[in-house]
Amino acid sequence: MNNKPMFIEALKAPSNINIKTSTRFGGYSCSPFDSLNMGYFTGDDITSVIKNYYLYENVSNTHNIVTLNQVHGNDVLEVSKSNAHEILFSKADGLFTDEYNLPLGVITADCLPVMLAGEKCISSLHCGWRSLNSGIIDKSFELFKKYNDKVIYAYIGAGICNKCYEVKDDLVSQLTEKYKPSEALVKKDSEHYLLDMKKLASNALIYNGLNVDNIEITEYSSCCSRMFYSYRLENGKTGRMVTTIVKL
Repeated sequence: MNNKPMFIEALKAPSNINIKTSTRFGGYSCSPFDSLNMGYFTGDDITSVIKNYYLYENVSNTHNIVTLNQVHGNDVLEVSKSNAHEILFSKADGLFTDEYNLPLGVITADCLPVMLAGEKCISSLHCGWRSLNSGIIDKSFELFKKYNDKVIYAYIGAGICNKCYEVKDDLVSQLTEKYKPSEALVKKDSEHYLLDMKKLASNALIYNGLNVDNIEITEYSSCCSRMFYSYRLENGKTGRMVTTIVKL
């Protein structure tokens, strides 16, 4: 691995919550997926991805990770140890559980992993602009209420930064006003803007009642740091990171 880290961790999570994001280092995948590709649906050799998971789960001590076949929607699925085998690879973009030692995973390569923790429950959310805009964070907060719990901490992980995410006015016109998109946009010209997805996600969390002081936002950018995969920077042909949250 040449002393390159295989994962980074959230720094301010509650003591019983563990959050990790894999990097692109130390795995078995060949170019352009080199080398720790955690995405099963990328076109990479499936044997390499399976070996990557086996290696990563042992190095990170994060076993039996549940992930999804993400579709940029807003469905959040309730998962338990008894139904995890059925939920695995379902078409959805969020996971929720009240169980201990059940790692929930989000697969990204520019979209944001947003991890939520309450007193009893946890949730993992895949937040591209479509999922975020259509209320995936709102839906997860509703599940916390269903379990008589509330979100006390959120982690916004490595994703595309505000310097790299250029969007057109047709996308901007679709952004819901309730998350105050004007605070996350910088206009470049009459048709183009720079969009700060981390700010937009933070606004969505605050809209749902979470105090800004309880939101941790990683310093890392998927497109600026070569530690990570970037769908935009690598023209769509690249690997994926996995971000996991588990209640210990």
